[in-house]
Amino acid sequence: MERIWQARYQEGVPFEVDLAGRSSIVGFLEQALAERPDQVAFACAGSSLGYRGLDALSRAFAGYLRGVEGLDSGDRVAIMLPNLLHYPVVVFGALRAGLTLVNLNPNYTAREVRFHLQDSGARVLVTCGSSLDAVRDAVDGMRIGIVVAEADEMPAFQALAAGGDVPASATAAPPAGRRFVEALAAGRERPCPAPCVTPDMAAFLQYTGGTTGRQKAAVLTHRNLTANLLMIRDWFAAGFARGDECLATILPIYHVIGLSIGCFFPVAIGCKNVLIPNPRNLGHFVDELREHRVSFFVGVNTLFNALLEYEPFRNLNPGYLRHTYGAGAQVEPDVAKRWHALTGCRLLSAYGLTEASPAVCMMPLDAAGPAGSVGLPLPSTDLRLLDGAGDDVPPGTPGEIAVKGPQVMARYWNRPDETRDAFTADGFLLTGDIGTIDPDGFVRIVDRKKDVVLVSGFNVYPNEIEAVVGGHPGVLECACIGVPDDRTGEALKVFVVARDRTLTADALQQFSRERLTAYKVPRQFEFVDALPKSSVGKVLRRALRT
Repeated sequence: MERIWQARYQEGVPFEVDLAGRSSIVGFLEQALAERPDQVAFACAGSSLGYRGLDALSRAFAGYLRGVEGLDSGDRVAIMLPNLLHYPVVVFGALRAGLTLVNLNPNYTAREVRFHLQDSGARVLVTCGSSLDAVRDAVDGMRIGIVVAEADEMPAFQALAAGGDVPASATAAPPAGRRFVEALAAGRERPCPAPCVTPDMAAFLQYTGGTTGRQKAAVLTHRNLTANLLMIRDWFAAGFARGDECLATILPIYHVIGLSIGCFFPVAIGCKNVLIPNPRNLGHFVDELREHRVSFFVGVNTLFNALLEYEPFRNLNPGYLRHTYGAGAQVEPDVAKRWHALTGCRLLSAYGLTEASPAVCMMPLDAAGPAGSVGLPLPSTDLRLLDGAGDDVPPGTPGEIAVKGPQVMARYWNRPDETRDAFTADGFLLTGDIGTIDPDGFVRIVDRKKDVVLVSGFNVYPNEIEAVVGGHPGVLECACIGVPDDRTGEALKVFVVARDRTLTADALQQFSRERLTAYKVPRQFEFVDALPKSSVGKVLRRALRT
């Protein structure tokens, strides 16, 4: 379709991103180092690492991977860590060594770890002490190098970054593998010759359930990630002071949103980024917002809702907070409204997916778009809305979002059939998300294709029902699914976490009846203490169906 959305771009946002001369995502670090060598790059739990130190340590880790572990270009390195200062060192070290990274959740069980290691063919795993029990069971019988990172290694980090020696107390052997600072010290003695990194080399194998629920890895190349970073950087150019912003990363970097916004984007604009190791510790997060005067962060709807309910945050009065974005799941209108009322900062929406590195659409910084929209397609991005037969739907009609652009993955790792099924004949990625596009090009996500509920022959989108029920003052959060029904085929059931314990199902049904047409009114309400969520706080509807 014609790029009608470009007419609504803010001044200064280009229609296309310029990839000329950019072969590797490491180029962003080299640019930041040249411009701001002494600027703090990453801070975490009272410690920090400047761009000069990040460059030195990542080079040392590249030397370790190549010179000690004997890895060659294209070999895989798995990383299984929370948000610690080690993370960017591993990422930039592996990438500058010409290797491919595999992100793993540090809370994975041994079975899950083993699957990902075997499927990816990783030759080295960087993990932390709290994950070692699962790792030791997972790697039984496997030949794989283990490097163990700990939060208490920062003094040794600082010594190595400054060219000094590692304190003897910092090299105590972990129960399995080699300690991270020991690997850095060994790698420093084996400088890594710069490999030939091309734009189409795989930078990450990023695992996702996709539309099928079966775990598979999207192959994200240096070109994919570089293009998406340039899109985001250009999008924010009008409202971000290069080098002067302070970001906070509460979403885990092992997730594709955290990777892009929490590891790469701050480096691309040469600013400071505060890493939050435990996203569930709201007290620590609020303390870091205050101490570092954070100006920007990205979260999910459940995080923003939790902060609105958290008294220390309500009393924070963060006038320094200028930009917040919700991603990963639909931002509820009521949450966005209350957030703006409390903070004076707009909660804007964005849309993306793992296979697109991840950003596809973003609301402009000036918020000049309709409420509930996820914004406009980014530069160099094409979008179509398709029906079940793969044809373009009429204007204003919901259809499956299909996306094409330089940020879209190369393929799924070792899944040729699923790769073929994920793309149209003309190269558009089928996202599995149902959406609409208005006459100005603003995109609205209606729901996941697989989550649509068929009630008496009518399509009902759970997102709409959740937005209505979630607007009741007695509801803290809710989730809607379809359940079998003899009369209507399927009926709507809503799981509710109540703010008001006196709230009843009858009251919610009446509230819904006043705001929804008859076939959209939920038949069942179940009150629960909590909703099942993913590691980044997305509500897992599939867990509610079991």
